[in-house]
Amino acid sequence: MSEEDKGEVGSVPVYVIESIPVRGDHRVSAEEREREAIPTPPHLRLAPELGRGAMGHVHPALDRNLLRHVALKRLDKQHLSVDMYRDGFIAEAQITGQLEHPNIVPVHELAVGDNGVPYFTMKLVQGIDFKKWLMTPERPPGSSERLEHGLDILLKVCDAVAYAHHRGVIHRDLKPDNIMVGDFGQVYLMDWGLARLVKTKPASGQRAQMEAQGPVGTVTHMAPEQALGNPADMDERSDVFGLGAILYELVSGQTPYGRPRNINDALFRATGGKVIPLETAAFGIHVPNRLNEIIMKAVAPAPTDRYQTVIALRNDLRDFLRGGMHLPTQSYAAGSLIIREGDMGDTAYMIVSGSCRAFRTVDGEQETLATMKVGDVFGEMALLLDEPRAASVEAIDAATVMVLDKRTMNEGFGGGWTSAMVTAMAQRFRTLEQQVRDSGIRRDG
Repeated sequence: MSEEDKGEVGSVPVYVIESIPVRGDHRVSAEEREREAIPTPPHLRLAPELGRGAMGHVHPALDRNLLRHVALKRLDKQHLSVDMYRDGFIAEAQITGQLEHPNIVPVHELAVGDNGVPYFTMKLVQGIDFKKWLMTPERPPGSSERLEHGLDILLKVCDAVAYAHHRGVIHRDLKPDNIMVGDFGQVYLMDWGLARLVKTKPASGQRAQMEAQGPVGTVTHMAPEQALGNPADMDERSDVFGLGAILYELVSGQTPYGRPRNINDALFRATGGKVIPLETAAFGIHVPNRLNEIIMKAVAPAPTDRYQTVIALRNDLRDFLRGGMHLPTQSYAAGSLIIREGDMGDTAYMIVSGSCRAFRTVDGEQETLATMKVGDVFGEMALLLDEPRAASVEAIDAATVMVLDKRTMNEGFGGGWTSAMVTAMAQRFRTLEQQVRDSGIRRDG
């Protein structure tokens, strides 16, 4: 490959293999075509097909030289004579191979088989895609498990996308299907076949798939500018929309454009930026106000209204997660008792909507201690001390509270001296409170 074949694209160099031989057209059986399409270099032993996409097939394989399992992706032979597909396939391998990040699947080898079909090998990820993860019955929309763990996964995806943007690459097909969740906590952003280099043009010019006009991506998760189809209008903010669309689905179980009747309806909604408000899609699911704001900003139809960088989106998500706003919630009708004086408990509560009243019962009469509003916390002593509740709390009007239990709090503290210090302070406060109460009873007596 000569220096003339090298193109500096952003900070990611892309090479174009110009001399891939194409055989003449002849009649062969489907079985023979399939066999011919599979490159068989001596160091790779292929297994049955793992999956297929619009341009190619993926096989698990054994690399006999390194004694490791890999995934082999190959171009469909029928696309070999189409410059846009062939060059796009090679660019995908080269771009992915140079994006060396813990959350981007590593590429090991790019080559052309004896039959002229290009292929590349990459790390074989053991796990499931994020789409299947979201569909697991144990993680329904609105559950703490789904939100907390899902946000952890998406923070890693944000890191991968932010790194790619730093290298001048936008993904343009961000969706749950293209995120792999490994069996041991690994997260990989996959399938860079629609990636575009945004700083300079690829060496292959207008032939490259990344420069093709028309809608690009998956319509349920694409930004309006992607649906309108001018590559020059697509930039890092298009990927911000894609990440926002995945967040939208994580929280609500729906996609931002709802349930289109067909592809034309889907494109109509996407080109018009007809994003359904999250509170409508997530009806019946409590979505913290801050998270709602983050998601709706990410999927804003106009690029100027979105987060301008993935890093800004990631930072807001991280702050939200660290702030504990992902915790589960419970709702109570007006007059409902939330905690009862004298009961044992191991949960504390923060009011996220409505208002509540704390009271004690003295000589058969209720004594109001406090009226609490949004943001107020009660029941916190139960997290630290194994003692009966000192007061009752009821909802004044319809109220929703966020729930924190002792196990979750201890995980947050991490145990050790921090937990011991807070417990000691709580015990001292409780002792002082009891002394004040006892001295008041003596004075009254």
